[in-house]
Amino acid sequence: MAPHPPSTLPDATSNLGGLTVVSSFVSCLKANGLDSLEAMFSIDTAERLAKPGLDSWRERLRLQLGHEGRTITCYLKRFANPPAAFSREVRRSGSGARSVAGMEWTWMRRLAAEGIPAVQPVAFGEHVIGRRERRSAILALAVPGRSLEAWWGVWTGRERSKVEALIDATAALAARFHGLGYVHRDLYAAHLFFDPDAEAGKALHLIDVQRIFRPRRRMRRWIVKDLAALNYSCPARLVTRSDRLRWLKRYLGLTKLDAPAVRLAYRIIGKTYSIAAHDRRRTARAATGTVMADQR
Repeated sequence: MAPHPPSTLPDATSNLGGLTVVSSFVSCLKANGLDSLEAMFSIDTAERLAKPGLDSWRERLRLQLGHEGRTITCYLKRFANPPAAFSREVRRSGSGARSVAGMEWTWMRRLAAEGIPAVQPVAFGEHVIGRRERRSAILALAVPGRSLEAWWGVWTGRERSKVEALIDATAALAARFHGLGYVHRDLYAAHLFFDPDAEAGKALHLIDVQRIFRPRRRMRRWIVKDLAALNYSCPARLVTRSDRLRWLKRYLGLTKLDAPAVRLAYRIIGKTYSIAAHDRRRTARAATGTVMADQR
């Protein structure tokens, strides 16, 4: 698929030791010694962020960069010799990128150009020989606030007004995102960040945009997957059935669900059940593995 032309131009970029850098961050990266792809792979003072299931060829790190008397929190993703399947995914993504980091960089830049509030890119670099990616890295700013998943864990009924406001805000964001032809493929509450102190319209940010792509066909299937993931990750103790119906009407721009909307709702519910069943199987497998490890 040909790259989709952005509606506006994102921030200007510069070359720094082979890295592509948002120009306003060049001095910051120089001051912190992150002035080449080699430097990005050599840094060893950052906090490593491991998580279950993270492939050995990819790393995530949290960095605190000092510059001009202030500290900037950034996240660095590094990829070394990704499997051929991921290289094919990069080529099929519609991003026009040559590497895993390049794909994420492209989507971050596109979303910024389209006015979608998402994680902001700082720099990326890649080493690609022919069609084979040897390694790549991308540095991005931390987004403000906490994930909705984290907020769900601490909120009670006293935060009802926040939940109601988020119904409209998340529906509007998802509708615009899908309306521009994008799908996320991992649209769980963990990947939507909310800053309750931000001004209206700037409280939500989308993260983990690496798996974004523009489907050539069967767009509705991918939309259902996105909406079911978000539905599944919103707890019933905070988000009621009425909330979910209101969310869907807001997403579709309807005052009342018509027949196609009802069909969509049932597809979302069915996919939500599938996600739940998959999670139960995965949890059971993990528990069995732990038992077997203990027995050894």
